[in-house]
Amino acid sequence: MPRSLPRPLPRPLCRGVLPVVAASLVAPAAGAGEVTIDLTLPRVAAAPYYRPYLAAWVETPDGVPQATLAVWYDTRLRDDLGTGFLRHLRSWWRATGEQMTLPADGISGPTRGPGSYQVRLTDDAAPLSALAPGAYVLAVEVAREDGDRDLVRLPFDWGGSAARETGAATASGITTTATGTGTQELGAVTLTIAP
Repeated sequence: MPRSLPRPLPRPLCRGVLPVVAASLVAPAAGAGEVTIDLTLPRVAAAPYYRPYLAAWVETPDGVPQATLAVWYDTRLRDDLGTGFLRHLRSWWRATGEQMTLPADGISGPTRGPGSYQVRLTDDAAPLSALAPGAYVLAVEVAREDGDRDLVRLPFDWGGSAARETGAATASGITTTATGTGTQELGAVTLTIAP
């Protein structure tokens, strides 16, 4: 006797359920704050031009690393050679990069050419969910082979999901923004924290 294939969902059910399921996978959880890092990699007149490596991390005002948010490097090189060039991101490498296992899920990504980019994170998901309320610094470092390096540090106050769970007082409903600019390899960097 031939095996019967599973029956497809009825059309009305497909139209009603699947979009809701898909939206729940994409949308942040209710009550989750959003952290957005907008950054610009300027066009640098260099021949040959190599795409820059980038690391973004959170540290205390004293410089103690708390969480790495993004690492962009050449993930396509064979034998994982791209990780070898990460030591050119000197501040990040000394602070926390040397101890990291790469590629790191949800953090690592390929290098990008000149343009404007956005890194979005929710405060109730890793790597920000364990960050205790307090004063911190966002550090964004860029280095390019045969080029310069730039480091931008933006201080900010963090309430985050840990503050909501412990009942700590936060400035709810207020969006916080901090902006800085690199000198050559990194353009404008804007940190936006929205409740």
